[in-house]
Amino acid sequence: MQIQYLGFRLKAHGRDYSYRVINKQSEDREFIFSISNRAFAETHLPFQDAAALCYQKLQKALDLETAEHPLPRCSTLSYQELDAYREAHRPVRKRSW
Repeated sequence: MQIQYLGFRLKAHGRDYSYRVINKQSEDREFIFSISNRAFAETHLPFQDAAALCYQKLQKALDLETAEHPLPRCSTLSYQELDAYREAHRPVRKRSW
């Protein structure tokens, strides 16, 4: 299985990040992950980190996907997901003075 990042689109509500999943055993599928402008501002997630966060979420979701519970084609990232990513990848530095 291969995941391709197709890019993002600016929308009035925020940004939509698009991905294509290529699987030799089934037809290609496209997924869109949305992050609102408000979520970016309130969680202080840099725009440049959003594509990686969505990619990681898609990878994990595909691993858990079953025939009975297919992955939705469109989803919105939660504040908790944004906070968890930011804390793991951009921890707050403590001042040493």
